[in-house]
Amino acid sequence: MMIPSVSDGTQAIQGELFANDGDDVSTVGYRGTVASKVAGITYRQLDYWARKQILAPSVKPSHGSGSRRLYSFKDIVILAVSKRLLDMGVNLQNVTGAMDYLLHKPVTNLEHMTIICDGVNVRECADGAELLDIIQDGTPVFGISVAAQWHRVEQELTQEKAEDVALDNENNIGGPLEDLAANRLRQKLQMQHDQRREKDE
Repeated sequence: MMIPSVSDGTQAIQGELFANDGDDVSTVGYRGTVASKVAGITYRQLDYWARKQILAPSVKPSHGSGSRRLYSFKDIVILAVSKRLLDMGVNLQNVTGAMDYLLHKPVTNLEHMTIICDGVNVRECADGAELLDIIQDGTPVFGISVAAQWHRVEQELTQEKAEDVALDNENNIGGPLEDLAANRLRQKLQMQHDQRREKDE
């Protein structure tokens, strides 16, 4: 994974983007204009998905008119996958199912993932033999290489500026209300991570 430049001209260390224990909590994000451009969707669609909580920005959500949203690398990969599925003619219900599936996977897992959906369930597909087993019974399925979108997004984001909300907090940018919202978001993400870890154990 390339190390993104943050907006003050410094670089974000990789540990902030991918926590060492597999957690997806990140303080580094990209503005909505960047997310929509790299994912290939319109800003209007991005805004609609955020407002409907289909896929909200995980680094920094919107807090009213004029506030900026920040999308993580993982968010943008999922947006890009969703765009590809919509282009393939997959209906929105199945697309949102795929989005939810990917949201519950560590970002590092997405780098090597292919997913298959039969219109009801979404699952990972490890190899061609497994795909053949899935389609042999005649069930129509759609599949997409999440890995391909992962690497494309990674490459395109090297040309874009990233922002670090941790730097904002250190400089008191946004004030105490946004600091409180950021802390709540981190607590929520940590709680989700702890719940996933308990299930795995």
